[in-house]
Amino acid sequence: MPGLDILLEHALYHLDLLAWVKYTGVVALTCVVLDVAETLGEEVALVWPSHMSAMKMIFFMNRYMPFVDISLAVYLFLGVRSPKVCSILWPITVALYPLGSIISEVILMARTLAIWNFHKIVWGLMIAVGAGIVIPFVSVIQQYFRNLHYPPRSVLEYTGCVASISDSVGWVFYASIIVSETTVVALTLLKLYTMKGSRSTLPRLFRTMYRDGTCFYCALLCISVANLLCMRLAPVEMSSALQLPHRAIHSTLCSRVLLNLRAAAAGSSGLTLDEFNRTSHIAFDMPSAESDASGMTLLDLELQPI
Repeated sequence: MPGLDILLEHALYHLDLLAWVKYTGVVALTCVVLDVAETLGEEVALVWPSHMSAMKMIFFMNRYMPFVDISLAVYLFLGVRSPKVCSILWPITVALYPLGSIISEVILMARTLAIWNFHKIVWGLMIAVGAGIVIPFVSVIQQYFRNLHYPPRSVLEYTGCVASISDSVGWVFYASIIVSETTVVALTLLKLYTMKGSRSTLPRLFRTMYRDGTCFYCALLCISVANLLCMRLAPVEMSSALQLPHRAIHSTLCSRVLLNLRAAAAGSSGLTLDEFNRTSHIAFDMPSAESDASGMTLLDLELQPI
């Protein structure tokens, strides 16, 4: 695996390609800012007043961590010319990126567990999938940091400290994300198939879950595959060009999963928005003994009375 110094010294001969990494980083940060600006009203109305819960904390971490890691990355390759600053901020950025992606996956896994009423087999699958993400993450990070060397200022003056994990094993982490999301959507569609006789009578909340699960998966799959192809096939100078856009889209779509569920629950609760927020918290609860006609428990994912 080539060190950062070798990668960036080689990039001096292809600065036009390296510029694409910087452009897409700015685009990714812009995407995150615009998404938060567009949905801030929903967040303030549906999330802020609700009682604190683990899922609410995960929502905020997923939603706002990209402001930290993507902003750091953009600052690194646009504003950092000091090897000392690069050596301090680079490891932080590289570690935060996959951590944020794992948090996003937790949202999708929790939603899937709720659809299946926290079935033991699905629990086992989610634990296995989670391990399939965390283990490659730890392995790649350790290997990368073990071989990390920083270039001199003379190189950074031209290239900046470009935040990248462009190497021979980094793709394993992204492949594990694809496996995780494919498992999640397969379980979602399987559950929908087993409910053939009651699809037309599904509550709005469950229709939202199935719609978002399928549509968002298609979007995530496209950016994940494009990112993998870019890492494996593109010139090394621009092989990380889609990593920050992948992070931005991953985070924004997973945040919208919870926002859309919260809105659907509020709309079908029969309560005013103020009453809904005062008597609920954001959670994917364990099933109760009460079930609806479709065989799914009335866990009401986003309306959990206190």
